[in-house]
Amino acid sequence: MKLLRKTAFCGVALSLFHYLPPAYAANQPPTANAGPNVTVNETAAVKLQGQGKDTDGFVVTYQWSQTAGPAVTLAGANQAQASFTAPMVPVQTPLSFQLAVKDNLGATASDTVNVFIKPTVSSQWVMGYYVAYQRDLYPPDKIAWNGLTHIIMGRVKANTDGTLDTSFDWDSTNGPILAKDIAARAHAAGKKAILMLGGDDNSPNIHDAVANHRAAFIANLLAVMTAYGYDGLDLDWENTIDWDLFQTFVEELRQAAPQAILTVPMGPLNLNTDTVDPHVPLIAKQLNRLTLMSYYPATSWVGSGWSSWYNSPLKGAKATTPVSIDDSFNRFAAAGVPKSKLAMGISFYATCYTGGITGPNQSTENGVTIEGGDNDYMLSELFGAGGEYVPGYRHWDSVALQPYLSLPKAERHGCRYVTFEDEQSILAKGKFSRDNGYGGLMIWTINQGFVTTHSQPNFLLDAVGHGFLTPGIKQTVGISVMQGNTWLKTSAKINFTPLVTGATNKAVTWAIVEPNCGTIASNGVYTAPSTEQICTVTATSQADATKKATAKVTISNTPWLPNFSVSRLGTWWVEVTAQDPNVVSMSILWPDGRILPLSHTWTNGNNFPIFAANYEFPDNGGVYTFYAKSADNRSATVKLTVPGCVHGTDGVCQ
Repeated sequence: MKLLRKTAFCGVALSLFHYLPPAYAANQPPTANAGPNVTVNETAAVKLQGQGKDTDGFVVTYQWSQTAGPAVTLAGANQAQASFTAPMVPVQTPLSFQLAVKDNLGATASDTVNVFIKPTVSSQWVMGYYVAYQRDLYPPDKIAWNGLTHIIMGRVKANTDGTLDTSFDWDSTNGPILAKDIAARAHAAGKKAILMLGGDDNSPNIHDAVANHRAAFIANLLAVMTAYGYDGLDLDWENTIDWDLFQTFVEELRQAAPQAILTVPMGPLNLNTDTVDPHVPLIAKQLNRLTLMSYYPATSWVGSGWSSWYNSPLKGAKATTPVSIDDSFNRFAAAGVPKSKLAMGISFYATCYTGGITGPNQSTENGVTIEGGDNDYMLSELFGAGGEYVPGYRHWDSVALQPYLSLPKAERHGCRYVTFEDEQSILAKGKFSRDNGYGGLMIWTINQGFVTTHSQPNFLLDAVGHGFLTPGIKQTVGISVMQGNTWLKTSAKINFTPLVTGATNKAVTWAIVEPNCGTIASNGVYTAPSTEQICTVTATSQADATKKATAKVTISNTPWLPNFSVSRLGTWWVEVTAQDPNVVSMSILWPDGRILPLSHTWTNGNNFPIFAANYEFPDNGGVYTFYAKSADNRSATVKLTVPGCVHGTDGVCQ
């Protein structure tokens, strides 16, 4: 008791004891203890064990708040003990929390605790092929390692005597330098690096090396693997396979390198004709992964009895479309290959059908062809500025779990039906692999999926990582305008279309930066002003208002007049060189009235694109009408003379 005071009340003396805080004694602040730092696995239930004490009073409030790390939802944030669920993370990630306490007289104190979240080891592998001949499409410093667990560097080739060609389809100096750089970058990112051997065209040499020089061949492979800093080998013996030799080769390789990662790609199974060779389960015993090349040209055919199908269908195999990932997986597993070792394959390129095909499951008789594919119809083109992808033409097959485009008119290959991978199909494949205990994914090639005109150029690999490795992590929103920078005549119209990735909400808000620069409707239809000028159109993501894309519109009535030259190598081979690097596509008006596409075959040293017209021109040549388009929406119509051709029986002009 602080003070005894005697008080008179109505003549009665009362002794009252009062607890009177002395004016001279300052309130002592409380103390807070947020508990010790801890390390937990992702998705774990975490309890924050806080305490508050006050030596001259009592604690009246507790308040937890998060101060660092991926945001979580705190339960019991106003109590001494709070809790949350640890988020999924790609690498060990710290989260920080502050506990603030207040005593009965308003004094406060705080303390901080760190919770380290570590990722759990995923059963899913994502193996992406990187090839030297596509190095300019995807510089090594741009690789999105969050979407990969392994990178497969292509390629070393077998010589028939068991030695190796290590030019990596480049040259003997630069190829090895690039290969070593890729391995070093993989390890710096905490990933594994695998060296690819062979390929379709190298299979006969692999056969001879294994049959006649096996011990030396294995020693050479392991020496290069070690010297270049790789963790394993990808054995691409794709045809002319001698199964007895293949099994012996893999068994002896495993015995020589018990710690090496060994993978083998094989084709998917045609349910009408194919079975699993009895050697395959025995080979699989020595492997870390058996991957399926479950993409075109192993998934679809044309002609009598075949229907149009998909590049990499997850489900839906039937007699006329006899390949799907789930059907092949089921049969490999039934033959004795562990499900955990089976990885599906996808490609970062599109394919398409000519002949008026507009979707899947249509007859492919009467001259239908499959076009596009590897090195020709890269997803970086499909989704890049000026690409054919238009959300309004996209459809989703709920059986095959695949998207496709059904175009109102033929694109450069002469196709209206285009089949490809996108975020939705990749996420579906990841869920299927995780839910069914399969071993992950292989991609041919990651170089072809880097979309430089998009704000998130690695959005396809980001989707792979989200679907297969870290499904609980929120994706990053990306945006671009498909048409890119463009030219328009005064008062002309164009329908701009956005590409929004990393979000289910694909809507955007359109705007024009400059005043008096035309109008744009909510659906992206832009009307140019009546005067020549340069205008800027913006698209802002409604899923993330911080993400914007722009397109510069040059309003001009000046005609575009590129120059061209024509050469003829044979009856079926005419080349048109566009002496303007802005030309991106060409077509020809054929005498029967059809407009036929030319193929962009290569770009010469002057950066001029060269297009091939693989049509049967008459021997005396003639004057033909050609059409050209630029990347910025300009078009030109020119008449060009195709030279005559005097040739022998080989069809080559003399």
